[in-house]
Amino acid sequence: MTAESPSPAASDAADASNDRSLAARGLRKSYARSEVLRGVDLDVRAGEICFLLGINGAGKSTLLGCLAGEVAFDAGAVLVGVDGQRVDLAAQPDRARSGMVALPQRPPLAPMLSPNEHFEAMAALRTLPAAAAQRFAAHAAALGIQAFLNSPCRTLSGGSQQKVGLALAMAVEAPIVLLDEPWTGLDILSARALRQLLEAERRRGAALLVASHLPETAVQLADRCLVLAGGRIACELDGPEMRGFAGDPARFEAAVVAAMARDGALTTGYASGS
Repeated sequence: MTAESPSPAASDAADASNDRSLAARGLRKSYARSEVLRGVDLDVRAGEICFLLGINGAGKSTLLGCLAGEVAFDAGAVLVGVDGQRVDLAAQPDRARSGMVALPQRPPLAPMLSPNEHFEAMAALRTLPAAAAQRFAAHAAALGIQAFLNSPCRTLSGGSQQKVGLALAMAVEAPIVLLDEPWTGLDILSARALRQLLEAERRRGAALLVASHLPETAVQLADRCLVLAGGRIACELDGPEMRGFAGDPARFEAAVVAAMARDGALTTGYASGS
């Protein structure tokens, strides 16, 4: 377990030729008098699933929003790999966003539109190829919502709306995928299907950053885990460390809690498990 991220310069040099990577450098964000992000440095590389862990209120959703260009940050930089170049999100927001897809914790669905109509609008906006429609239909079937594709989204349950958002996001086949607690509201079959979809995205070479509170899922899926505490990346668990937790999510959970406690991000109640 490393106590801090690799140096920005080293990471930039290592990823210079990687057009499917995402980096944050010195990212800061405050709301009123509360500083949520205090100089976040991170990298997400092609062909990996990176989990973002942290307690409620740690700033995970804020960080994902900043990386996606949906939340304005106060300082720092977000660099996105697009067509073999590192694009600065602040300088070229449209081009940077073209290289990623982001799904917030609650999918932003228009209540009167059907899932198919959402896909048609997204495909037109992103000028997606014809194959994307087949991908959307296949992902919808895998998640068990094929019967609802022509129904207004307002008639769907919360879990089904989450599945619609996931099917839309995965149909894009973006180089960079940002997901905020994607298992929220999913039943056991859909949760399994989502794990398989993310594994397929990894094989495709996508860079995936997933915020989650599920230690057992992190142990199953993650190539790396980043722990957000105190407004920064407090520690990182790399591949060998993650493989060492295989089959033992409780030990993994204890290691993450201990790391957050060392950073002073936990209250006494949290640290003691109460």
